[in-house]
Amino acid sequence: MFKELVERDVTCLKMSRTILSRKLRVACSFLVDNLIIDAGAPYFKKQLKSYYTNKPPQQAVFTHSHEDHAGNVDMLNMLNIIPYVHENALAYFSAPPPIPYYRRFVWGTPAAGRCQKIGDILKTDKYAFQIIPTPGHSTDHICLYEEKMGWLFTGDLYVGERVIYLYQNEDLFSIKESLRKLSELNFSSIFCSHRGPVAEGRDSLKRKLDHIESLQENANRMKNNGADLKKITTALLGKEDYMYVISRGEFSKTAFVKALLNTD
Repeated sequence: MFKELVERDVTCLKMSRTILSRKLRVACSFLVDNLIIDAGAPYFKKQLKSYYTNKPPQQAVFTHSHEDHAGNVDMLNMLNIIPYVHENALAYFSAPPPIPYYRRFVWGTPAAGRCQKIGDILKTDKYAFQIIPTPGHSTDHICLYEEKMGWLFTGDLYVGERVIYLYQNEDLFSIKESLRKLSELNFSSIFCSHRGPVAEGRDSLKRKLDHIESLQENANRMKNNGADLKKITTALLGKEDYMYVISRGEFSKTAFVKALLNTD
């Protein structure tokens, strides 16, 4: 799947590898006033290069270094663009480390390339995006806030109101702090790099934080009543499923509950 959606001045390219007509996982690349925000997965390099050759961008920024967002840095370099990234991501792009097979299967193998450190503001001809560090999903994660338009580009911080999985290396405490920080901003629309445009974005983001805190309260209550990790996970999120199996536990419900129980 590779399709274009346009909402006001924001173009969203939604893409997903499909197996037997079933989408595996959607990722989005946005184009706003000749600025690319996230450049999609390596699996879609040819389609993205063709699209951006016909609609040449002037700048690019990655919300973080993961391959579904920043796996095409080489393609942008070929278009004479050096993407902006958080300073913690600079070393990654010189030699991306190996990633697990299931991620290579869904997204492709990320490329190396040149990036540059982003500042506090990223300007286009029409807009000025405030760059907000939002660690948790990764240490290099940023969000882009356009106050005048009420836009918030959230990378992987939002994803959905009721997530049930967590990567083992995610920092849930920092995720909650980042969500609290963003909830204080005055925005209306979220542009999520997996879901695309999200209506009533500020309320949706607040509901995600409320959901995490509610799960945490229930998890700790069950723990205090003697329940073990497996019982808490099953009660709150259901039994582990195919994601646990194919990721070998890297991305799982159990990892989420462990983080709930160990986050103040």
